Amino acid sequence: MGSRNVNGVVTLVCITCGKELYFTHDVPAAATCTQCAGTVFRTFSTPTEPDEAAIDALEVQARSMAYGDSSPETTRGDVRDLDLL
Repeated sequence: MGSRNVNGVVTLVCITCGKELYFTHDVPAAATCTQCAGTVFRTFSTPTEPDEAAIDALEVQARSMAYGDSSPETTRGDVRDLDLL
């Protein structure tokens, strides 16, 4: 399996230690972490040119970052249970 071309930035995150590797041109078929020598990565693609599909995907995945906002899947009971810990 060879490398593949990318349109944007591809981030590979090492599953073992969390080290991030960034690629803007070619993503290798196999990578090795420079920190822990791990070989299993999670891939995230970030387009550099907006298009309708990329904008829609970002809107769907977005979370509110305002102070005090609860997680979208958090219920009042979940928050109350945390107060009892």
